[in-house]
Amino acid sequence: MDDMARTRWFALHVLPHEPALRAWLGRRRSAGFDVDDIVQESYAILAERERLDDILNPRAYLFQVAQSLVVRNIRRARIVPILAVEDLGPVEFVDGGATPEQRAIERDELHGLAEVIAAMPGRTREAFVLRRVHELPQREIATRMGVSENTVEKHIARGIRLLGEWVANGGTLPAKASRQLEREIRKANGRTRNQS
Repeated sequence: MDDMARTRWFALHVLPHEPALRAWLGRRRSAGFDVDDIVQESYAILAERERLDDILNPRAYLFQVAQSLVVRNIRRARIVPILAVEDLGPVEFVDGGATPEQRAIERDELHGLAEVIAAMPGRTREAFVLRRVHELPQREIATRMGVSENTVEKHIARGIRLLGEWVANGGTLPAKASRQLEREIRKANGRTRNQS
């Protein structure tokens, strides 16, 4: 693609999505980044690509690049606000044309996330999963768990804090969480052997 064709492609396939990208980033402001910086860096990454014709869904690709930049900024931050992890949420526009490398990275990150959730203390994990995975209201979770809504809120906050530590440690479990995970695995293995 020559420069004129690249400019035309960019104007047709990327620029129309800037308002939606800015709105999406604006809803995640607690992560402590500048929306203009993320938009410009996203554009720069697209401009540096050798090929553009292999991008099957430009909107999804743009959002994925922006999401990666936000995550990178959070990982580099010395202090990560608790709400930053919660605000990230899933990328709403998944690109079906992800490369095998991207899928492998995502699979590793998902595995790491599962490890962090598994490392949470039992009641914290239960409240966190019911709220963040099953999207149940706090009142219903409190009823199911037989605790107050305030206690549910504290468990969820503790879970989010563990996720924040995981992000701040570059995707590795903090030592305390690693020990908790090992205890949970030993406990589960003990139950399995005893039940056999």
